[in-house]
Amino acid sequence: MTSLKTRYLFEICSVGLLLGAGCSHRHESKNAEASSGVAALIRYEYAPKEIENLCSAAIADAQSQLEKIAATPKAKQTVENTLLQFENVFADLNDKANPLTFMSSVSMDAGLRSEAEECEKKWSEFSIGVFARRDFYDALRNAKARTAGEKRLQKETLTAFEKSGLKFSDAVVNEVKELSKKLSNLKTTFGANLANDNTTVSFTEQELEGTPADFISRLKKDADGKLIVTTKYPDYLAVMENAKNSDTRKRMSTAYQNRQGEKNTKLLEEAIILRQQIAKKLKFQTWADYAIKGRMAKDATDVFKFLNGLKNKLAQANRSDLAKLLKFKQEMEPGATKLNVWDLAYYEYQLKKRDYSLDNEKIREYFPSDHVVKGTFAVYAKLLGVNFVQVPNAKVWGPEVQLYEIRESKSNELLAHFYTDLVPRDGKYGHAAAFPVHPGRLVNGVYKKPIASMVANFEPPANGKPSLLNHDEVETFFHEFGHIMHQTLTKAPFASLSGSSVYQDFVEAPSQMLENWVWDKEVLPTLSGHYTDTSKKLPAEMLNKMLEVRYFNKGYFYTRQLMLGLFDMRIHTTDGPVDTKKVYDNTFRELVGIEPLVEGHFPAGFGHMMGGYEAAYYGYLWSEVYARDMFSRFQEEGLLNAKTGEDYRRHILEQGDMEEPMLLLTRFLGRKPNNKAFIKMLDFKSN
Repeated sequence: MTSLKTRYLFEICSVGLLLGAGCSHRHESKNAEASSGVAALIRYEYAPKEIENLCSAAIADAQSQLEKIAATPKAKQTVENTLLQFENVFADLNDKANPLTFMSSVSMDAGLRSEAEECEKKWSEFSIGVFARRDFYDALRNAKARTAGEKRLQKETLTAFEKSGLKFSDAVVNEVKELSKKLSNLKTTFGANLANDNTTVSFTEQELEGTPADFISRLKKDADGKLIVTTKYPDYLAVMENAKNSDTRKRMSTAYQNRQGEKNTKLLEEAIILRQQIAKKLKFQTWADYAIKGRMAKDATDVFKFLNGLKNKLAQANRSDLAKLLKFKQEMEPGATKLNVWDLAYYEYQLKKRDYSLDNEKIREYFPSDHVVKGTFAVYAKLLGVNFVQVPNAKVWGPEVQLYEIRESKSNELLAHFYTDLVPRDGKYGHAAAFPVHPGRLVNGVYKKPIASMVANFEPPANGKPSLLNHDEVETFFHEFGHIMHQTLTKAPFASLSGSSVYQDFVEAPSQMLENWVWDKEVLPTLSGHYTDTSKKLPAEMLNKMLEVRYFNKGYFYTRQLMLGLFDMRIHTTDGPVDTKKVYDNTFRELVGIEPLVEGHFPAGFGHMMGGYEAAYYGYLWSEVYARDMFSRFQEEGLLNAKTGEDYRRHILEQGDMEEPMLLLTRFLGRKPNNKAFIKMLDFKSN
């Protein structure tokens, strides 16, 4: 997922999201230099209170610059000193403040993370106040945009003002402003709670029977000699897929679903009420209708129609998948009558191992993360006409973090920089996301080069072995790197419209499309290589087995995605207090067909709902319609066809949000988009 920066106001959200991230602000550090490694491209060392002071100074400077716009007499207002100046002031603020807030997701210093979270709150409150200013709105509205690009910028910027109430009275604007500030603070606190959560569960070695030896060997022990398992993704997955003991898996699932359970449930439910109040004041029927306005989907009715239309298509496949898992459980546990939610990952993985001889621990051996990174670079380089060069001796914020240049293949022109930060550590953002740290933009005729960062939490090195990825994690890396390409290969002239700052129900499409490459026989050998000797590629038999199980249990997977999309829409189309646990449990029971975890509080850890994806989770399925359609062209012309890749780069990646997504898709496809490839994909048996 991309850590979104959508339109300025209510979508200004907590840094980091997916499976709990939010909207990332932008920045280029004042210490940024070229790629010599002499100075940090993104500054990460600060004295106590320095982040606080720098943040306040950046906001004060932006305020001063904006006041000049308001003070310009109407007769002297031009597009340059209103619309374009407004855009530049916010872009400059991003450049100053974004490394500060980014530290809340990656810094190893708890004090700096706390200061960064406070900066996030200040920045958000400042932005909310700006977009509640009628004098700014009037100045920008009266600007005479001259080019198609300026007209697009004006339209999208005015939309942000109008979503804060500028079409209504000053009283309404002020009420919405205060509600929005409260909402922003709730979202930042929710995200910080998850990032700083340190929930662990202690087990005996016997209770962890079945889990990989390498996993067991890296665990620390508590005072009683039991093994300490964190709720970070690598630990959680190791237990849920491998632990033979049902009670162990239940305890692990319960701990995971109760991270910040009481605190974050309360914050989410308070946020839902605030969203309802904002929507009503702006004359929208629901928050979902408010949030969806201006996206590819028209309104909540449009989204419900899309999601409900998938129910019947997925129901049979889901029932079939769960029936297979139950039958397998009954073979292992005679007398079992039902599947529990903590059984699903375990029996899915064990059935794969039995019927397809697929063992993730064996697969991992062929996907050392360093080699996956190099292989991914090689594929993207051939496809998109760029080269990736590691910066030696780069100063970075944590162990295993790497800095890279992106250069044009033909001319060697430096285009952008990006970081990879791939293994877990305390206080770090807990899932996988691509952060557009510094958006590309045109400044005085020179393109300011983007800086982005991929943040993930893959299996850390252990026992003399490097970080090793299973194939799902390879797919995740390939997906997130697609976001990095979207963020760094942009040529959009305006920061607020560049890179992945596109409609929220389109933002995942470019990367979802690229996931297909890791399932191709021509591509997989490039990505694989045994960690002891990378010349030894993934064995043909193992590769073929992996391809055979690509759509294994996908009925359940897509049903779960549908369930999460409907849960999101239901809590954001309700009037009055919402019991989020009850709505989640009922939706899970209805769609998935088994009982949810009674002791769980899943919504408390569902960071999307407080990180910019509220009333937007449907976008994962919605985007996939277009992802599958785009991929159909590569299927016809070749997955490594450089000409097709060039068109993809030019028509999709470089454009940012300078035009409507449907126009970009039509140019790339040479026809209007359709859902034929998506519907065919849902027939899992034929894939």
